[in-house]
Amino acid sequence: MANDTTIIAAGTSIKGEILAKSGLHIDGTFEGRIFSDSTISIGQGGFVMGEIIALKLIVSGNFNGKADCQTIEIMPNGRVDGEVTTNELVIEREGFFIGESKVRRNPPSLGDKLSPLLPNDSKDSKDSK
Repeated sequence: MANDTTIIAAGTSIKGEILAKSGLHIDGTFEGRIFSDSTISIGQGGFVMGEIIALKLIVSGNFNGKADCQTIEIMPNGRVDGEVTTNELVIEREGFFIGESKVRRNPPSLGDKLSPLLPNDSKDSKDSK
């Protein structure tokens, strides 16, 4: 289902790479790369270090690294340290951003960026016609 969300719970630490077609909420610790054509949210107690390529990133906890998303929101007490590339950057009152931001006027299609990474369920049906 497209509305499913995977949760990395508080007290859980993961290191590696995540490819997700659904949302992802992180209350624990993650180090590595995340690719999603949905929303990635980092909860108040969450910490992510690495790279995120997604449709949307919401940070209420801590993110350190590089993010390339159409929309990035830093919530109150959320902290982003690093480099972000986005079409829309929102920093709420008491949100922290330290680093470099690059704003695109016309972002590339996220599907083009993720298609080599995510399995495409409809590809087989198109090839068979």
